[in-house]
Amino acid sequence: MTRRTTTVLFSLAIFASPLTASAFDEAAVTNPAALANVQSVFVAPVVLELPEAAHRFDRRSGQPRAVLPRDAETKAIDLAGVLKRGFAKEFTLADGPGPGVLVVTPTLLSLESSRPTLADYNREPGLSFESVFAGGATLSIRMERDGEEVATIKDRYQGSFGDGSMRIGVWQDTDRAFQLWSRQVPSWVEQPQAASH
Repeated sequence: MTRRTTTVLFSLAIFASPLTASAFDEAAVTNPAALANVQSVFVAPVVLELPEAAHRFDRRSGQPRAVLPRDAETKAIDLAGVLKRGFAKEFTLADGPGPGVLVVTPTLLSLESSRPTLADYNREPGLSFESVFAGGATLSIRMERDGEEVATIKDRYQGSFGDGSMRIGVWQDTDRAFQLWSRQVPSWVEQPQAASH
């Protein structure tokens, strides 16, 4: 592997190969040498950058659904936990940044519940308790090593009513996204160039 700085963009086309470690919407490696031979990983607290939702909800507008701050904070903690468990299978978890440690900083860009939340009821009075949604989440990750950015990832997971899954849990599709990322992200760190073949 060379030491020159390169940028590699991966698109949705990587879904075509089931053997690739990555199936992200976007992934860029800006310093492959710094991403090689990672042994220790620090998963930083999840940053929340959720879109502002309008006070009143209009299904036809395509606007984002509201998420209460406490729900967002809970899901941020959940995401950090599953990512740590995913990385712990192949890497040593560090307590903080340090020499040689890969710092993984996740940011949640959207959260969509599979069942109504209090925020939904507040914006849409009369919403049925039995309502279901194709939920999901959007994630971006910045990776740094020794103070230098080495890679970025962005991905959106959207549930589908065609998957045959009964939506019982409020955050069922979101949790499915988190579990998927907890497997994909560590695998991608092990072989970030795999998706380019």
